Amino acid sequence: MKKLTREDFKYLFDQKFDSIRSFIFFKCSDEEMASDIAQDVFTRIWEKGIYLHPDKDKNLLYKMASDTYISKIRRKKTELNFVNSITIENSELTGEDNLKYQDIKRLYSKALSEMTSQERETFLMSRSQGLKYEEIALSLNISVKTVEKRISNSLALLKRRLGQYNKSIVTK
Repeated sequence: MKKLTREDFKYLFDQKFDSIRSFIFFKCSDEEMASDIAQDVFTRIWEKGIYLHPDKDKNLLYKMASDTYISKIRRKKTELNFVNSITIENSELTGEDNLKYQDIKRLYSKALSEMTSQERETFLMSRSQGLKYEEIALSLNISVKTVEKRISNSLALLKRRLGQYNKSIVTK
């Protein structure tokens, strides 16, 4: 198998980036998301050193883009489900408690958006899907130590953002 060189990557990028972005845009009708996904695909190719010939391997390139799109949609769905799962009956809250609750929810959403996509995905898999670190590592094809580091970084960010409120919110 041929090793990916900088020139090979540049050629592949120049030849296929716009078509991959258009392919994803056709699926999602979101120009920003299409650009992000195309960048993610090419970043993965570069980081893993995957040599792809622009003409011979274009099906694999489109498959990678499609899989990345599906993963991103699943992640967004998981994030929304997790944020929406943090609900409390309004009748149980006083006016002040309701304001605090809304503020916590806003700070939590903001903290999630500040996490890297890998940290957010790992954190949500752990907290919203209830997966164990080993299961997350297998699912994402990373080490358990990497999962631990990502969760640790996520919790540290949440603690900083939600620090003014009860710390038990973050560690549950």
